[in-house]
Amino acid sequence: MPHTQTKAEAIHHALDEFQESHHHAPDTHEKARLISDAVAKWEHEEVEILHATHSNP
Repeated sequence: MPHTQTKAEAIHHALDEFQESHHHAPDTHEKARLISDAVAKWEHEEVEILHATHSNP
């Protein structure tokens, strides 16, 4: 099961969602948190894919 987004796409998506829901661009601290959360989520999904690939040869 290939990943549908690159890490950069996941970050851009998180920033776009924030801006749409809050009607303003994130400030520096919000942006840092959003990027950190997006990367953590993306990496978690990557690990799940890796484990699924190795457990289902």
